[in-house]
Amino acid sequence: MTLQLADYEISKVPLYAHFFKTLTIGFMISFLSSCTEVKKREPAIYLIPEEYVGSLYIVFNAPNGKPPKYEGNSRVYHIPPSGVLVTQMDANEGWSESSEIKYFSVSKSGKRTPMYESSENTPKTERTVYVGGLGHSGPIYGCTVINKNFTVGTDAEQRNTKKLLTIFEAIKVKNIDKKLFEGMC
Repeated sequence: MTLQLADYEISKVPLYAHFFKTLTIGFMISFLSSCTEVKKREPAIYLIPEEYVGSLYIVFNAPNGKPPKYEGNSRVYHIPPSGVLVTQMDANEGWSESSEIKYFSVSKSGKRTPMYESSENTPKTERTVYVGGLGHSGPIYGCTVINKNFTVGTDAEQRNTKKLLTIFEAIKVKNIDKKLFEGMC
């Protein structure tokens, strides 16, 4: 009987140890995954002037900027001929499916023609959008601004340094109204 009890005690310990080990690993995975949760951003439509070539900027969180505009559940960024959109919308950070981001070249009559992001497979003569990043720039009229930048054009046009302006140059060269930036600081 003593031998049977000893066998029972030995086989019982690994079962509990395995249970607690599994439980601990489960808690760790749950904790770490809750810390790394990434927000999903809203779908977006970018409307770019038909003949536009060069750098584009969207400046976010500007109280005097363009009010938010939506088509269905998609944000609409209607880029003005200057190439600099100053908007009241926030930066829309997070991840999204590539199918939820759409780019259009827009004629003066309002006709939309789909555009695509630059890739290795894009013909060098096709007009595309090269998506830059979301970042902070400043000081612009005394404020640091959140902005997203793009370039638009064929491969050669997107490499033409005369068309590629920094956000500071774009605001100055394109005469972007200083009043749009008031209240951002």
